[in-house]
Amino acid sequence: MSEDPAGEGASGSLPFLPLPPGARGPLDAPPLGVAPPGIGVPLVIAEGVLTKAAGVTDEVFDAFHEHAASVHEPATAAARELAGWDSAAALKTSLKNWEQQVKAAEGWLARISESLRASSRAYTGTNQGIEQQFNTVRGPH
Repeated sequence: MSEDPAGEGASGSLPFLPLPPGARGPLDAPPLGVAPPGIGVPLVIAEGVLTKAAGVTDEVFDAFHEHAASVHEPATAAARELAGWDSAAALKTSLKNWEQQVKAAEGWLARISESLRASSRAYTGTNQGIEQQFNTVRGPH
């Protein structure tokens, strides 16, 4: 016997309960007087803001990397000093986990920086393209 792909049981019941009177569902139109999503105050980004944010993210990356890497030597030295103790193995495991988390955080910071630069290029390029199209329509002054 195969399952019903619509999620209806043998009795033909709905896969979910109907909404109570007055409740709004995810597919309902917005109430009158409310702008639909995506329409409203235009997003205006000042020239260079995204690139500057990318530069700040690079600075955060560098500072984070330096401080995060400073844990390696003391933790390794402590594990050597505790050789033969369960604490040494725990320190090594903790250091390994720490370094994995550092790599993950650095990866996120690098992607954020790259995304900000790419967004800046896309935003600037789109604005320039739109301006060129309007200039073509407007004609010479």
